[in-house]
Amino acid sequence: MWNSIFMSSGLQLFQRAELLYQQGKPSDTFEYYQKSIKKILKDENVIAKIPFPVPADFPQELICVVWRNFLGFLRDPTMNFTEKSHPDAYKLLNSFRPSAPKPHPRLERTSRGKVIIKAMQITAALTLGVLAWDQRDRATAAKRYQEALDVADTHPPFTSLAPGTVGLEKWVHEELEQGKDNLAVLIVNDTVNAGLWGAETKAGEVPTRRDVVDLPVPQTRIDKTGAVTQEKKAEFATTPCKKCGVRAAKLQRCSVCRNVFCQ
Repeated sequence: MWNSIFMSSGLQLFQRAELLYQQGKPSDTFEYYQKSIKKILKDENVIAKIPFPVPADFPQELICVVWRNFLGFLRDPTMNFTEKSHPDAYKLLNSFRPSAPKPHPRLERTSRGKVIIKAMQITAALTLGVLAWDQRDRATAAKRYQEALDVADTHPPFTSLAPGTVGLEKWVHEELEQGKDNLAVLIVNDTVNAGLWGAETKAGEVPTRRDVVDLPVPQTRIDKTGAVTQEKKAEFATTPCKKCGVRAAKLQRCSVCRNVFCQ
């Protein structure tokens, strides 16, 4: 039958997902977003635009519209779509990690397709950063945010938005701005915590990435559900430059002394 998911187009699968969402069926919606993305990647024009108007801060390419909604469900704390409960969804998400093998050859065939790959890699990395933060993995969160920024640097329209820009570039730019803010918070917190810990211990040691230390003053943490806790320990997300002390998620390590430097 034409209405079978095996015969439906990516657009029809997306429209089915939106209908299911209106019916209050988020789990089914989530599954149909994945079906739509996979169908487009496998069989369709990956740079095709969605055939109806969308807001200025939405991508106009169909696959990116569906991808945007798919990521939104993963990030939404009320949905609770975990890697354990939905492994196929996370397999799809991780297939667009910047460091992952490139299994989507149809996107490589055109210049716009290559831009879409970068957009999906950036937003996948940012989503993985948010999810890592929710799981209290600060170091991985910082790494993913930095990966997103590194990919963005290869396509200037994502980082320097021209006035009046709409669509894909505007959406990714706004996502990146939030990612930059999240990474900045991690770096500032690490810098403050390192100072507090150093002043308390007077040991002259400097905490590096993934070090866990006791804090002299408990800090307040608000998790994804809005719950507030007092944290007595801190895991560091960053490593400081051996020369200037500035912290970052990405530093160069000397092959001789194994210390890290900002340049």
